[in-house]
Amino acid sequence: MKIALGQINTTVADFEGNLRKMRRLIRQARERGAALIAFPEMAVSGYPPRDLVERPSFIEQNLRALEALAHEAAGIAVVAGFIDRRTGPPGKPVTNSAALCVNGRVQARYAKNLLPTYDVFDEGRYFEPGREAGLWDWDLPLGISICEDAWNDKLFWEKRLYARDPIEEQVAQGANLLLNISASPFSTGKERVRRDMLCALALRHGRPLFYVNQVGGNDELVFDGQSLAVNSRGEILAEGRRFREDLVIADPDAPAVHAAETVAEIELVHDALVTGIRDYVKKCGFKKLALGISGGIDSALTAVLAARAVGAKNLLGLILPSPYTSRESLEDAEAVVRNLGIKGRRMSISRVYESYRSLFGRSGKRPDRTDENLQARIRGNLLMAVSNREGSLVLSTGNKSELSVGYCTMYGDMSGGL
Repeated sequence: MKIALGQINTTVADFEGNLRKMRRLIRQARERGAALIAFPEMAVSGYPPRDLVERPSFIEQNLRALEALAHEAAGIAVVAGFIDRRTGPPGKPVTNSAALCVNGRVQARYAKNLLPTYDVFDEGRYFEPGREAGLWDWDLPLGISICEDAWNDKLFWEKRLYARDPIEEQVAQGANLLLNISASPFSTGKERVRRDMLCALALRHGRPLFYVNQVGGNDELVFDGQSLAVNSRGEILAEGRRFREDLVIADPDAPAVHAAETVAEIELVHDALVTGIRDYVKKCGFKKLALGISGGIDSALTAVLAARAVGAKNLLGLILPSPYTSRESLEDAEAVVRNLGIKGRRMSISRVYESYRSLFGRSGKRPDRTDENLQARIRGNLLMAVSNREGSLVLSTGNKSELSVGYCTMYGDMSGGL
């Protein structure tokens, strides 16, 4: 029996777009002989929907999209995350749920038990937690869980956040195959911990475990994919690509033939940044980017990432010299533009800068801190004017270390859409 994992890049509230991606992979999985295909957490609505959850029309659209998806479940079972309405005792009106679609209809539903409320997560604010272990009567007893549900194994974590372990409960009730659908954001080192944890879970319970993760960027979050199929001995059967959509198909009873790929942390960070920029631009409706090129390391690195994200032809580098810009800085800035093959434009800020100084009666006087900050603020204004005029999104080039200690100019280095 083959199980497929549909590792897709969803967009929040793009129900038709998300459905299109799922339909395409359902067809491919069916043609390749898969009995079931699973999609990530909230694949129908996109993740994270945040306050859209509080709009009844959003919930209704999501439920209609689920019904449309269920019609695709012909000759193959489909599992996908969605937002479900709930009735019964007082509590939140919706749940973070998974649906099992078989023969053109929704056959079973499961509500996520463990709702994270730490780091970037605030699910307890929006959703009511499920109370029952996820066990579906499919071709075989299928244990279904959603993301955090799998992150509470008492033998893996020294300190647990929850009293319950949904995976343990599923196995106790007779689950033969474990399936986890996730939207697990990227952070440095996380992919190794996640892989080790999932393999340990499969080995501990002696059950195959299939894990499908979202991929792509949604606002400030970036999802790395790297979906995983693990056999009952804790050995990896197959793994999804990192930061790319993918269709992973594996037989849970097959011998392990896959060795986990070792990737340098800096390469993962690079891929996460490029993915985040590319999807932020696309999902916000932009096509072009602009940034200031100073000749320094921060703007050069940002330009490299941006060019890889949207293509050199869609990136404009503005060189904005002042009376104090050195020849070496100009040469370095022009070299960045030339080496990347991006569009370059040189606009001197000297006249604007001197007009600002004259307003304060500073002409001819030695520059002070106010004058130094004026340069950055003039550049920021020009960059935003280019954005307005030409419809390009401006990338800020100040780095996180500077921002964290306040070593940047408000309305200057911090200007930009991302």
